[in-house]
Amino acid sequence: MIPGKCCATCAHHYIDPINPRAPRAAMAAVAGLYRRVLPLPGIDFTCREGKEIFREALEDGTMEGFFKLIAHFQTQAEPAFCGLASLSMVLNSLSIDPGRKWKGTQFVLSFFATSIDIFLSSTLQAFFAGPWRWFDESMLDCCEPLEKVKTDGISFAKVTCLGECSGARVEAVRASESSLEDFRSVVKKCCSSEDEHLIASYNRQLLKQTGTGHFSPIGGYHERRDMALILDVARFKYPPHWVPLNVLWDAVNTVDVSTGKSRGFMVVTKRSEPPSLLFTSSCKVENWRDVSRFLSQELRVVVRNGKMTSVEDVFSAILETFPGKVTGFVKWIVEVRRSNDESGKLDNDEMQRLTLKTNVLNQLRSTDMYKRLAGWLKSTPSCPCALSEKSLTDEVGEASCQGKSLLCGGLHKSKSCASCVSCKRMTRTTDGQGAGVLIGDGGVKDGNVQVIVPTGSCELHPTPVDVVTVLLLAQPSETWSEIPNSEVRLEFVNLGATDKLPDLLQLEVVHLQRQLRVLNCSDE
Repeated sequence: MIPGKCCATCAHHYIDPINPRAPRAAMAAVAGLYRRVLPLPGIDFTCREGKEIFREALEDGTMEGFFKLIAHFQTQAEPAFCGLASLSMVLNSLSIDPGRKWKGTQFVLSFFATSIDIFLSSTLQAFFAGPWRWFDESMLDCCEPLEKVKTDGISFAKVTCLGECSGARVEAVRASESSLEDFRSVVKKCCSSEDEHLIASYNRQLLKQTGTGHFSPIGGYHERRDMALILDVARFKYPPHWVPLNVLWDAVNTVDVSTGKSRGFMVVTKRSEPPSLLFTSSCKVENWRDVSRFLSQELRVVVRNGKMTSVEDVFSAILETFPGKVTGFVKWIVEVRRSNDESGKLDNDEMQRLTLKTNVLNQLRSTDMYKRLAGWLKSTPSCPCALSEKSLTDEVGEASCQGKSLLCGGLHKSKSCASCVSCKRMTRTTDGQGAGVLIGDGGVKDGNVQVIVPTGSCELHPTPVDVVTVLLLAQPSETWSEIPNSEVRLEFVNLGATDKLPDLLQLEVVHLQRQLRVLNCSDE
């Protein structure tokens, strides 16, 4: 222990409770580090002064959010997982249901599949299935591959995107667009509530700590001392600690050199509406920035300058100028599971999710937008370059292969797998309004790999037409107001009217709109 400290991690006053006069004990050399000494101005939450600050803040009513956060306090699983751990902790504190199983007796994989290209290796979400649904860092990879986060960390905008994709409402504020006074007001408001939590992105060096960029939730505020409690998710390094708010603000008000943008803070609350069921956007494809820019800025120019005499002319102009593949940006969701049940039966939760996906798909295909687009594509001699089609077995072949690899103990990362061609066994599953296909093969030591694919009333899995339709429906009406031809403009506005959509589809479109807004505000 270090003389002059109240504990091994706090820079105050230490008295060895066992032998106050004992010199520092000699220890055998051990590879690695065991925590760091917390430097001033940090005050260890567990030391005498830290406890006193906590007691006073509790009496003042600015520790209301602390108890739910501390009940879900976790240590980041990897040195670069601070953003994921902070978000996972806050999502669980807000009692947000991930809608997916976490741990139990049977493996399940949830992944995104599209009708073009193989991208499962970069979007795989692996988690154990069973009776428990719970957020874990391993489930937060829809905006960035976990392997990339593990090596490079994650940006402020990607954490914001993850929160939105996970069913939370995230109000992200850049320090460059805020002030110390605003930050103080938000910290006090969040710490006085059980229903909203604040995650700070800051530079450790301004707190005289080792390291640079870091994320952690703020667990409390002492107004009279103007100090904030950082619930540091790197608990292997520093304990929860109090810091002066102005010093924390200085650490927040710094530039992330990897993005060239300022850091900031985000207020996370629980949404009343559920996350997406069938469609989601992805910012893990290489050209997602180009796609985001196209949808938010360039699309209006395309429809404004084009000679549009019909709705079909609008379709043609969009697909001809779309950067890359539409289905690489908007993805449809299926599940991969290991099952010893050869009959292909689904449990109640699986059937419920499948039924909801089926309903969304049927509602989408009943819209006039889908009918007009599908009719035009059917009459078009050649498929636009932004679209392509694959067979259902080709779609899920790579997923099945990687699921099999994972279930056997290793995450398969190859973009091709010879055994995928054997994934030919199909079982059609129906129950009430739910309809789907189970595709699987043998070869897994403890059972078969099965992919649960939703199908509509016409027994057709999601196609590029579905993906393009939902993306068009997610565009703001202002985009179509740029169409010069008044008749075409009015017709397209009516086709894309969100408020006229069926309930489930409307929720799906609103969720996609929310994701697109987050991507448009990205710092990348």
